[in-house]
Amino acid sequence: MSFYSLVIDRALRRLRQRTPEFAGMKPGDKVLDVCCGTGDQAAYLAWLGIDAWGIDLDPKMIAVAERKRQKSGKENLHFQLADATALPFGDGFFDYSTISLALHEKSLETQQKVIAEMQRVTKKGGGRLILADYPVPARRFYRFAEMVVGGEHYLCFKATQALGGMEALAKTLDLGIEEASSAVGGSFNLLKIKN
Repeated sequence: MSFYSLVIDRALRRLRQRTPEFAGMKPGDKVLDVCCGTGDQAAYLAWLGIDAWGIDLDPKMIAVAERKRQKSGKENLHFQLADATALPFGDGFFDYSTISLALHEKSLETQQKVIAEMQRVTKKGGGRLILADYPVPARRFYRFAEMVVGGEHYLCFKATQALGGMEALAKTLDLGIEEASSAVGGSFNLLKIKN
């Protein structure tokens, strides 16, 4: 996990900073970061005074995130091991649910289940889903990185790109895209979806 923390988290720092600004999050909001990895996004949100939760299916990632939480001493930062297709939270618990660079590595069926769960746990009417992922086409460096990862992950990435990325997924699922933006010089796309 040290490679992930040292390289990936640093590379995504500007995306992490842009996400709450784009979303309109404010101190006291309850935000869930789905597929949180090492917990970098949730930790940044907690630093801003947001009540942040992160879930991930990988126990090694959650262990890193939990060490981050302990080191920060933040009481508004929470992590737990959980499946994004069966979130362990009540209906409408969060003001926002976010997912960054994780949907593209899942099959279309799993993407749909994850988004349905994010919708369920986010407040109806006033809540928002924030999706961050690669644009279509993804930049050459990211295409190469995904190819190196390989396996089913890469096949899902290619399928997501071929289908048109997150905007196409949102339209397929009839999600109300409230706003779309790019981040980090166009390296990533952000979608704000009204729940």
